[in-house]
Amino acid sequence: MLFRSDDQGVIAISQPAHAWISGQLLRAWNEALPEPLLLAAEQHDIAWLDWEVEPTFDAKAGRPHLFRDIGAALHAPMWMRGVDRALEAWGNHVALLVSRHGGVIYRRFTTRHRLDEADATAAARYLEIQAKREAEWASALSLGAADLERHSAWIAFVDTLSLAVCGELKTPLEFDAPDGKGGYRTLTVSEDPDRPFQFTVSPWPFRVSELIVEGQGRRLPEGGRFADEAAFRRWQATAERSSFHARLKA
Repeated sequence: MLFRSDDQGVIAISQPAHAWISGQLLRAWNEALPEPLLLAAEQHDIAWLDWEVEPTFDAKAGRPHLFRDIGAALHAPMWMRGVDRALEAWGNHVALLVSRHGGVIYRRFTTRHRLDEADATAAARYLEIQAKREAEWASALSLGAADLERHSAWIAFVDTLSLAVCGELKTPLEFDAPDGKGGYRTLTVSEDPDRPFQFTVSPWPFRVSELIVEGQGRRLPEGGRFADEAAFRRWQATAERSSFHARLKA
């Protein structure tokens, strides 16, 4: 779960909702991309579905745990179950890309999500087990290393861009994204200081002149926190959904 602040307070956004925005971003890309890649980008956080139904509570923050504050001992097994769900739902191509995105997380962030030895062990176990499965699926699909690296880079890019759009990362930021020619290009993303959640992206990578992405979350109570976990659970059972959107332009 992550949190977006606006002039009305704070909206809690689930990981799958954030992933949906990743999918919206990639589906607007100015390049024909394979459907398994588009679906994997949209569903890359399928591992969090069960947790988001019953999220753990951060008593210090007075709200559900931010996804960054949960260790791999908890979510690495979730990731493996998520890959299994992707395999059963859509087949080995989408499962392969979802699995590789988990690997990106556990390789790239050596301190985040590894709060103690149990977290490091869980991350290493994920990488070991999934590497064998990924190799088998890639071989069956005749997908080479270069294609896999590029597809993983697309998912990692829109994942990070979605985090910025959802308010979790502060701009300006620079991102490396595949350029469609076998290489990479650096994109700069900035939020308009006078118009919250309106972003400029340069160079412009989408096939439309302006892109609006949208989703739904749940608005936290005034002050953005709960007195205790019981209050949070009552809110969780009754809170209405709140729509949000962000605009991206050249």
